[in-house]
Amino acid sequence: MKPYDARQVANWFIRRAARDGRVLPVSFIMQLVYIAHARHMRTREAILFANKIEAWRSGIFIEDVYDTFRKQEEEVSRPAKGFAEIEEPSSVKFLEEVWETYKDRGLKELIRMTEDVNTPWYLAAKIGGWYAQIPPALIKLHQDALAYQLARRND
Repeated sequence: MKPYDARQVANWFIRRAARDGRVLPVSFIMQLVYIAHARHMRTREAILFANKIEAWRSGIFIEDVYDTFRKQEEEVSRPAKGFAEIEEPSSVKFLEEVWETYKDRGLKELIRMTEDVNTPWYLAAKIGGWYAQIPPALIKLHQDALAYQLARRND
């Protein structure tokens, strides 16, 4: 599968939220897009999108997503134009699983999950300073460690 653009993934979540009668803040969308990317790397052994992810002081930052949707104010109600819809059945199923898992979690909980000590956000900033790119290999390594911890708990 060729990687999507992060804005396609954001659009998918915006459309899915609308089906539930919801609009999402840009920060929540960015967290969902990042979490989907990380889970995709763990479960499918491939990146979901190739857009740059950075460790900003304010948190996980995907500039392409932020710049595209920030114009809609705090709550995003419309998908961005110019990006093909994600229609591939296994991708839709995957994103639906992410949505169902995280849609009702608060933004603070998502931030704790993605921006805590020893997360890729933390490590990238520690090594490269604020605004450092978070490399896919670091995200994959973190996801593998989480999967290992989960497997150990289930033993």
